[in-house]
Amino acid sequence: MQPGLCAFITVFLIEFSSAQLYQYGRYNYGSRRSRFQQLFNNNFYRRSRTTTTTTTTTERPSLLGEYSSQCGKRHSSYRPDQKARRGRIVWTDAESQGATTAPDGSFPWLASLFLRQDTGEAYFMCAATILTPRVLVSAAHCFSSSYRDRDWFVRVGDNYIISKDPSEQTFQVSQIVKHQDFLPLSSPGGDGRNDIALLVIRTREGRAMQFDHYVGPACLPGPGTKIKRWEKSHCEIAGWGMQEYNNTNSYPDSIRATKIKVNSVPLAVCDYLYGRNVDKTGKFCAGGSVDACQEDSGGPLMCQRKGRYMLVGIISSGKGCGSYPGLYTDVSRYQNWIEDMMFLLDNEVE
Repeated sequence: MQPGLCAFITVFLIEFSSAQLYQYGRYNYGSRRSRFQQLFNNNFYRRSRTTTTTTTTTERPSLLGEYSSQCGKRHSSYRPDQKARRGRIVWTDAESQGATTAPDGSFPWLASLFLRQDTGEAYFMCAATILTPRVLVSAAHCFSSSYRDRDWFVRVGDNYIISKDPSEQTFQVSQIVKHQDFLPLSSPGGDGRNDIALLVIRTREGRAMQFDHYVGPACLPGPGTKIKRWEKSHCEIAGWGMQEYNNTNSYPDSIRATKIKVNSVPLAVCDYLYGRNVDKTGKFCAGGSVDACQEDSGGPLMCQRKGRYMLVGIISSGKGCGSYPGLYTDVSRYQNWIEDMMFLLDNEVE
């Protein structure tokens, strides 16, 4: 994607503690996040540049297990089975369900992330996936040390992003925890490894997210689950990003999704296209003619298993939209890290 200065399109006013300006951002080459954030991408860890993920095992109960009966449930019959067109995430066609607005509650695990500046303006920047009533997971590259964690806001139960949904819940972020070995693409020799982060929300009068048909957690596939496990599964990506590369007129008014194939890109091809050992960065290639696009960063790649949707990947980076397979953080390789961080945060964050 092309480098350059940030350009925003004013869309509408949103409400946090008071009315603030909502704007779309544009993107830089190689990433699914906005250029506005890339201009300030200097928050990364230099202590270690190893490519292995955390493998700590513990005896304690899983904090995620409490929500296993609720996770991954879609409360509609929606599935984005559709025709594909190179360079577009969806094809506007009467037979293409993914090209139209999905019923409310089709993506209860999906959250939109907004960054509020000192001016009071709020910018839609990335997406995230709900894990518990207080914790979400996203891409580490979305977040910069130039802004405080509390400058970020999470909106769940959202579908129509430029208007208020009755099911919306908005929360201020209390803490953001990036993987300690995240190495941004923008850093010298950066390969985007370990592109994962957790967000903890600040409760409102002691209340966290209220789970219902419109807001709920995604399931996790389990540590060490191989990507080939999902080769024949129904998998999909979703978000509010552009539907055509660098086309600011292609923003959807609501969530758009596409069916995507997993484990269809040979490792050697993926490595050749990106000029690195992709597997060692904790990622995998998926898609090709269908793809995530600008401002879909941090959003989920979900695969269906026994009627539940599993968070298999996190939208990380790519080249253009629909020209190459996209890169996704392999969530199963980070489940132990997620559990460890959640245990540490459980009693430390207000």
